[in-house]
Amino acid sequence: MLKRMNTLALAVASTALVTTAAWALPLQQTLSLPAGETRVVDLELAQGDYLRGQLSGNGPVNALLVDSEGAPVRHLTRAGDVDARVAFRASQGQAYQLVLSAGDAPVQLSLALEKAPLLAPGEVNAPEMDSPQVRRALAALQAGQSVDEVWSGLTASGTPLIEWPQDVPEAELAADERLVTFIWRGARERVLMLGAPGYEHDPLFRLGNSDIWFRSYRLPSDTRMSYKLAPDVPQVAGTEREQRVAIMATAQRDPLNPNQWSPDGLNDRYNLNSILELDQAPSDLLLKGDRPLPNARHYRLSSERLGNTRDVDIWLPEGIEAGSGEQVPLAIFFDGAEYQSRVPTPRILSNLIESGQIPPTAAVFVSNPSRAARRTELPCNADFADFMAEELLPFVVDKTGLHFSGDKTLLAGASFGGLASACTAYRYPQHFGLVLSQSGSFWWSPADAERPEWLNAQLAKSEHLPIRFYLSAGRFETDFGESGILNANRQLEQILQIKGYPVKLEEFSAGHDYFHWRATLGRGLVHLLGD
Repeated sequence: MLKRMNTLALAVASTALVTTAAWALPLQQTLSLPAGETRVVDLELAQGDYLRGQLSGNGPVNALLVDSEGAPVRHLTRAGDVDARVAFRASQGQAYQLVLSAGDAPVQLSLALEKAPLLAPGEVNAPEMDSPQVRRALAALQAGQSVDEVWSGLTASGTPLIEWPQDVPEAELAADERLVTFIWRGARERVLMLGAPGYEHDPLFRLGNSDIWFRSYRLPSDTRMSYKLAPDVPQVAGTEREQRVAIMATAQRDPLNPNQWSPDGLNDRYNLNSILELDQAPSDLLLKGDRPLPNARHYRLSSERLGNTRDVDIWLPEGIEAGSGEQVPLAIFFDGAEYQSRVPTPRILSNLIESGQIPPTAAVFVSNPSRAARRTELPCNADFADFMAEELLPFVVDKTGLHFSGDKTLLAGASFGGLASACTAYRYPQHFGLVLSQSGSFWWSPADAERPEWLNAQLAKSEHLPIRFYLSAGRFETDFGESGILNANRQLEQILQIKGYPVKLEEFSAGHDYFHWRATLGRGLVHLLGD
């Protein structure tokens, strides 16, 4: 068994002890992984099989899928993950292996896997072809040119295809619009988009009777986004939610787009995002720099209020001395792991401080104990707000020896993190007077609420509170929740203006996307801390 695991797979897994198991699917198992142990699970999959399930543990676990030669196929967990969703469709039939590894501490792991039953996919009707390049490709196919020749011509300049107004006069593009066409080759059944500019997993369309697929969008010239393409997404016999998740089984980078981004430092095709930055996209200069930065100090904070333990990282820039007792601005970031990896926040803060755009500011990164905890804690959870005010803040004061005032203490986050920033400040405005929300999920309401946008309604009927707001949202974020993220943010801005709050809303040509958030975070920091 070990002969089939190459050096790279073994480097990811611990080499202290390796045991193997061959379990039939479906399976539900509880595994005890001592520190340093690796468990290898044999999985026999036929071409087209959709493997789905869940793994969760009481500590970090590394999960890697390898092929019959032992070559890594897909990382299922990121560094530090204690739980993960499994979604994978086999592009070819073979004996795969699931490699599960514990780190420096033992892990109790629950594993549930099955081959999901599939349905035949429906047909997708092709629209009118806006792109001259696509029309020429179809004409060439109809004239008898080979698919290989047509594909070679289409992709000669890479993907996606970008056409300017003068290239497409019949499309009547505005001067600040571009026609962008995403293309794929090789799928048998269908191809879906994951990411902007749509949220509903837009389908690509088949070019004639070939295995070439395409979809065109009119996009603003300042678009900045990441995306994946998902060929032959399994059509499952299940709920709408199960079908939506199925896209993760095949979603991967656009292979002919040279511009790629690894949000979590994992470089298999499933964990790489392709990126699109049109000619007027916002600058990302704040992300750059090679000057060494102070290291964050890592802690584990247990909460009596919440009954769990989480990672908390505290970062102090040059110019702030721990233990000095001075009063300094404080920025607290939810989804703390992501705001250090996917968003290089210490680099952004350091660049802003060095250029004099904000004063020296302490930063705290609050991570989630698990994905499940994130879903329950961040959306306007009173216990979580109490934890922030009564446990986290005193902890930060104790560890730094610094003092903070509410009018210079900022809460920041994206999606549910943006919502949590506003909800926590609403409950404790005396401690958290600044809210920086990126694509905040203000569409959210409790399950028993009569209408969406619960927090918007609370702010509309409450007394004015000493809070300043910076909101941002993507112009493509129109389909989240009942009202959409963009519309809910616009509504919140109007409510706050009517109530007399200092508020700024910025809209960007982007989706629900860390690749966009990382480039625009600095604008909110300057607006709230730079006055």
